[in-house]
Amino acid sequence: MTTEEIQARKECQTFDCKSIQIDPKALAIPIVAMANADGGVLAIGVSDKTRKIEGIDGTANRLGGKQ
Repeated sequence: MTTEEIQARKECQTFDCKSIQIDPKALAIPIVAMANADGGVLAIGVSDKTRKIEGIDGTANRLGGKQ
């Protein structure tokens, strides 16, 4: 998934963005919710409010997952 796709995608039952500043314990709630929804994508390092990519340099075009 490209950074542009992450920033453009709306949050829903199977997609959620969380700031890199999130307390690791707080990730349990969205992880359990997605597990109950048969999976999903949790984008950690993307501000919920501004959709700014956090924690990587500006040259990365593709984040995680398969190339």
